[in-house]
Amino acid sequence: MNKQLLNALLCGALVLSTGTFISCDDDNDELDSRVAVVEGAYGEIKTQLSQALMTGASIVKSEQDNEGNWTLTLSDGSKIVIKASTGGGGGGSSISVEAGSGFFKITVDGTTYTIPTGAAVNSLVFVPEFADGKVLLGNEGATVKLLATPALSADDMNKAQISVVDAVELQTRLATETIIVTGQSLDGDYIKLNLKGIDAQAGKSYAIAIKLDISGTSITSNYFTVEVAADFSFDAESLVTPTFGAAITDAVQNGDGSYTATLPDGNGSKPNFLSEFNFGDFVQIADVEGLTYVVAPANKQNENVQRHYEVLKNSLSKDGKWKIAGRPGTNCDAPVDGEGNKQGNDGLLIYLKANYQIKAKIYWKVIDPIAALDFTGGRTGNFEAEWGGREQYQESGKHDVDIQKILANWETEIPIIHGGKDNWFALWNDYSVQTADQDIIIFNDGGRLKVSDYGQKYCSLSRGVYWFYRGFAIYVPEALGTDGKYVADNGEEFSAGEGYGVDNWMGQYTDYINDPIGFYSAVAKWNFKMDEATGIITFPETYTGYGLRIAIDGGFEYDYGVKPIHGAGSDQCGMLFFNRRVAPTDATMPSKK
Repeated sequence: MNKQLLNALLCGALVLSTGTFISCDDDNDELDSRVAVVEGAYGEIKTQLSQALMTGASIVKSEQDNEGNWTLTLSDGSKIVIKASTGGGGGGSSISVEAGSGFFKITVDGTTYTIPTGAAVNSLVFVPEFADGKVLLGNEGATVKLLATPALSADDMNKAQISVVDAVELQTRLATETIIVTGQSLDGDYIKLNLKGIDAQAGKSYAIAIKLDISGTSITSNYFTVEVAADFSFDAESLVTPTFGAAITDAVQNGDGSYTATLPDGNGSKPNFLSEFNFGDFVQIADVEGLTYVVAPANKQNENVQRHYEVLKNSLSKDGKWKIAGRPGTNCDAPVDGEGNKQGNDGLLIYLKANYQIKAKIYWKVIDPIAALDFTGGRTGNFEAEWGGREQYQESGKHDVDIQKILANWETEIPIIHGGKDNWFALWNDYSVQTADQDIIIFNDGGRLKVSDYGQKYCSLSRGVYWFYRGFAIYVPEALGTDGKYVADNGEEFSAGEGYGVDNWMGQYTDYINDPIGFYSAVAKWNFKMDEATGIITFPETYTGYGLRIAIDGGFEYDYGVKPIHGAGSDQCGMLFFNRRVAPTDATMPSKK
């Protein structure tokens, strides 16, 4: 084909694919070069976007000119330029830019890169005013300056949240509101902050660090020294008597001046604590202006609250509005030691504050109707049994095995039972858990465990019933033995119908629920998967019909906690053998090499 004809065809193809005419030269090499430049631009943009995702960079500035060209400046100082003409480039490539609230979505050839927007600040440094570098904090507070690089704009400053992230007295790390930020403004390129001592001690020196939060980005300053004046005084607590609403009927004052009260559970589809309400409806302080509601510092809370502190803290607004920010994982009761003694006060400690002073301290107890319930269903111990016995076997290759279906039909599915017939299997299909008021939480519908509508009130942020295998062992089927023996490919001898040297035990129901991937790491190479919601085990494609002993357990995760569903005195539901006696004709054992 001659150059002119090839050139004409290429030009036509470009017109059809892009809708934009590209002038054609007689020289094919020049045309090829132009297409390569466009495609190279795509490659460079992809590389820049991938790098931004890898390093966690954010878009700190975005500009679009009259021709539709974008210039995106990243927090690491680099820029991504996307020209309007780039869309629909050579080779069928395409690119689009979607500017959202807090992010940009850039789609290149069908792949979308989502890059967050954020502040341009990548450093925050204290600027000393005096030669000794110290800040003197008196009763009226103190003013400090910090240099943000790059500098914040007035708009960014309005969006920024600035706080003291840490305060360290000599040799001692503090966990209370020792020094707080009471005001922030811009002074040229500097950030000017007003500091106030709350729980600071006169004559002491503190090293503090400032944290700036803006558009999902957090920057922490260097530490600097704040010296508290010798005549400093501030009463962090000035307790008065709060007024409780009509819904609070059990408020009682404690010896330290705090109160304990029970949060009403609510009558809707969700309990109050798991949905939305206002603490102002339940407690107020008369004749106090500027009243705010705050979750007390973590070190003032009991250990169970401390473990879930961030969720609980983020659920309360200063105006008293409560909106649960995630699964609380606790009803805020204090833990109990081995002798039955409470380790701290029950309830979530909330302060009512005004003018930076604590005016009231209330431990809010949360009603948990599930905490004390017995989930054994009358069962004791665990079962040990052989699915299929000497009549049925699991085929080689990938397929599903429904554990719940096997348990429901145990009389026909499990002909060999070593233990648990009367104290486990005979009770399983009637299993249910109920409150003292006969409200059903979970029940067996004759085939599967289900969470009732009442139980769902306490599972809106949780998994409900879940299943897992907590033990995994490989066995030699009797059918593969000769005179009761089986010799592996490495010469090792095993008793037919017994173990093959692979016997792994995992942890308990709480270990699984907190880290399912790590829980199964020891047996991950065998690729047997159990669906936690259904209890269905998927045998892998690589399964070759060998014998198994799988230990099974389950739990009930609800919004305040987690409960096991095995029998009393046990740490699992039980153990099921598969292909211990018989096996498919093509069955083989895994290599022992």
